[in-house]
Amino acid sequence: MKRYSQRSGHTAMAELNVTPLLDLAFVLLIIFIITTPLLESNIPLELPNGSKNNNPPVDPKSVRTVSIDRNGQVFFESKPVELPVLAQELTAFKLATPDAAVVFRADKSLRYQQVMDVVDVIKQAQISRIGLDNITP
Repeated sequence: MKRYSQRSGHTAMAELNVTPLLDLAFVLLIIFIITTPLLESNIPLELPNGSKNNNPPVDPKSVRTVSIDRNGQVFFESKPVELPVLAQELTAFKLATPDAAVVFRADKSLRYQQVMDVVDVIKQAQISRIGLDNITP
């Protein structure tokens, strides 16, 4: 004969009460929402005012266009060129036109390194006036 005891009648709970855990999560979320904007604007700055038109107007005859298509092909005034040839043509253009300027156009799908390679060639030609064109024809 088996004996049954009243002490062994305890069973394990199959459910876990997550309400206190959710309360804690919501309180922490509210604290982070309140304190994040305060952390971002803790540096007091007085920003300078700039004039909108402090550069002299550019002569259209002293502007050339450099473009890169989505395949990485470089164009100087609508004709395809390699980077060394582009460097030579930009240097000759700068020598002939002291106030030379370049409008630079690049496809949005290019790698950043390809864009920087062309910008470096423009800088090596001592052309400091570079405009970025984002207008699609």
